[in-house]
Amino acid sequence: MRCLVIITVSAFLNAGCSFASPSSQNITIIPSDPRADVFVDGRPLGKGTIQTRLKKSESHAVMARVGDRVGVGQVDRSISTSGMLDIVGGVLILLPLLGLFAPGFWKLDPDVVAVAIPPGQTMPEVSVPPSDEQP
Repeated sequence: MRCLVIITVSAFLNAGCSFASPSSQNITIIPSDPRADVFVDGRPLGKGTIQTRLKKSESHAVMARVGDRVGVGQVDRSISTSGMLDIVGGVLILLPLLGLFAPGFWKLDPDVVAVAIPPGQTMPEVSVPPSDEQP
């Protein structure tokens, strides 16, 4: 009986490791052109390399733009270490499965996004032959 009480109390204290994890994560976005405007989920964040915090509960679209040249990237979500612990703990004791509903269940991947912007097109030089006509 005493062992059952200890297991129950410990389950309540450790219920859902994901609840102890933060709901957002630092992400660094590095465009290939330092003059690029950086956007995440359509929201402008600034120019050049940007560090921002993003919600772990959803994937995010990243875009870098210089003029009409655009590069895109993606930040996906996957199960975090604390999420895996919640799953394993949930198999043994049902209570940790509550962590599946916490934002800390997820992690964002990658945490550094390199966005390649295609190079600008250069206009070929056109030589104009001299005209034989005299003014």
